[in-house]
Amino acid sequence: MLVDKLKQYKEKVLTEFREAMEFKAFTDLAYLFAKKFAGLPENNRRLVLGHSQYASEVGMIDQEVNINDLPSHFDNAKKNYFFSLIHQQQVALFEHLFFDFIKILILDRPERLSKKKQIDYGAIFEVSSKEELLTKLVDRELNEIKYKNVTEWFAYLNNLVGLPEFTKEELDKLAEAKACRDILVHNAGVANQIYILKSGDAARFDEGQKIDVSGDYTKDTWSLLVKILIKTIDPIIEKAEKNSG
Repeated sequence: MLVDKLKQYKEKVLTEFREAMEFKAFTDLAYLFAKKFAGLPENNRRLVLGHSQYASEVGMIDQEVNINDLPSHFDNAKKNYFFSLIHQQQVALFEHLFFDFIKILILDRPERLSKKKQIDYGAIFEVSSKEELLTKLVDRELNEIKYKNVTEWFAYLNNLVGLPEFTKEELDKLAEAKACRDILVHNAGVANQIYILKSGDAARFDEGQKIDVSGDYTKDTWSLLVKILIKTIDPIIEKAEKNSG
């Protein structure tokens, strides 16, 4: 039943985003404890990073680190790597869950698929059932939508089921968050014209500047992503409950 699937999906959204934030919180705590440890008096332990164990073939050797230098190493790792990885993960999670949601809706009513698309005979012969063919067609259509911009994602979903109105600020911030993720993955974190174009009015960086997702940015983005998903799901659950009642 669609209502049950949507409610289970909503719980999945909350669970997966909660786990992502728990990872960030516990890792933050680990950084804090490590810095406290490094600051203990008479802490003269010798710390060696065993690079040779996994990268000797490229000439890397073990590195001895002064305990007193650990806080600066932690701060550098957190700002330049940890926040970046967190941001990439939570935006990827949003995309995965968003398009999974659309897939649930289309599989429930396959007539929602675009009737203008064509299918070749090879695709038909490759599957063993009608259900498998339908899933393949849905995946093909959604893969095409994924390469469009965020506004087009929501326009597509709105055409399927109707959505609550999202503010321009919400969609702009979402577009900027996705653009940041794309730049971190595909352009070594350096903003370019593609970032500026995708981010629109929410762009935070000029061309050539290094993307920064540290501080409260990841937390604020996490809140935005959860808010948008739940704001999308709840009205559709309510509509499905009315239709099944």
